[in-house]
Amino acid sequence: MGLFDRFKKRAEDAVEEEEFIVEEDSIEAEEALIQRRRMMEAIEKAKNMPPPPPPPGFEQYQEEVEEKWDEFVEELPDDPFSAPLDKKERKKAERAAALASTEQKQSESAEPHDRMKSTTGRMLVATKGHDSTFSIDLGESEVQRGGRIIAASKTLDEILEELETDLLMADMGHDAVVDVMTALRGTIIGARINRKADLTKVIDESLRNALLTLLEAGYWDFDKTIKAFVSEGTPVTLMMVGVNGTGKTTTTAKIAHRLTKQGYSVVLAAADTFRAGAIDQLANHAEKIGVRCIRSQRGGDAAAVARDACESATARGEDVVIIDTAGRMQNKTNLMEELRKVHRVTRPHLVLFVADALAGNDAVIQAREFQRMLSFDGAVLCKLDTDAKGGAALSISHVTGRPIVLAGVGQEYEDLMNFDPNWLLESIL
Repeated sequence: MGLFDRFKKRAEDAVEEEEFIVEEDSIEAEEALIQRRRMMEAIEKAKNMPPPPPPPGFEQYQEEVEEKWDEFVEELPDDPFSAPLDKKERKKAERAAALASTEQKQSESAEPHDRMKSTTGRMLVATKGHDSTFSIDLGESEVQRGGRIIAASKTLDEILEELETDLLMADMGHDAVVDVMTALRGTIIGARINRKADLTKVIDESLRNALLTLLEAGYWDFDKTIKAFVSEGTPVTLMMVGVNGTGKTTTTAKIAHRLTKQGYSVVLAAADTFRAGAIDQLANHAEKIGVRCIRSQRGGDAAAVARDACESATARGEDVVIIDTAGRMQNKTNLMEELRKVHRVTRPHLVLFVADALAGNDAVIQAREFQRMLSFDGAVLCKLDTDAKGGAALSISHVTGRPIVLAGVGQEYEDLMNFDPNWLLESIL
């Protein structure tokens, strides 16, 4: 039995018995309409509410935990082959990180973020039919008058509980699941449905529509965006970020191959000067693809490598620079500050977060923290050709407000496709 088959079977059985359908003008119908109105009002109110304040004493507790963590990190240096930062250097890095975080928050509070603008203020090219909001539409099945009305009932609750469990089993994050289920309840309960409509299909399509709008919110076209940037001036700079082991270097090579096939001249910047073998790995990819690779010795300044690549591309009139940065955990303050330095020096046109579909909810947590500490414009989801359940894609889009734009579906350079929300939903539903 497939992941969502149990939910569908339960819905079909309930529809056959008409266990949650009531006639117009009945008391139950009026109660359903009132409940729907209240739920929709609550959803709209929740959208405009500020986040709740932390409980008393939470900030002090957080500071104590962070202080203990910093002491632990100091004992375990990020690079075992280099001398650890002394206390003065570590504090300096922390102050710089705090300053950057404060500046970002002030910028966000001063002006609402436009999903169709990059982190450096450049316009992204929306996909056809793009919608920047999360919404659910029952389509032609819903009517304004007459029809049958879906009422709240124990049976409907059981069906939605089955669905909630299935979404969690698909590696979808808890917050995203809660929001989808709340929106579904608010849309389905009290809805007037055409008498000829297949209620099983109505419920299935409402779920599909909810997940589709979750994926399409802020969705922009990678190829068209690159083309627009190149037309405005070169070189166009792409910065690849993410945690260790997600496939950033391979994805960098795949994007370089994709762009060279489209006729662009590409330069790779080996700014992962931390990991042993990373520089040689990228250089080998560059040789196979037939592009230049700018690099330095291991332990060099990543920002300097990125800057040199941009200056070299400018001097030679090349089109695109792709910066491969070192993988790092999002809680490493000094390493995140190094990423910010690369960002400040290069002012990249696009920042792409590379995530591993197999990481499930861990990938969602990583994306949320990276977005908080270093905003990105879109994500590349790797290893979708494996048995990944797909929930990570749904949740990353939801918690960061940034879409999945590319998907890795194999080991070859050609195995990088435009992320297709419909394709993902077909695979998981």
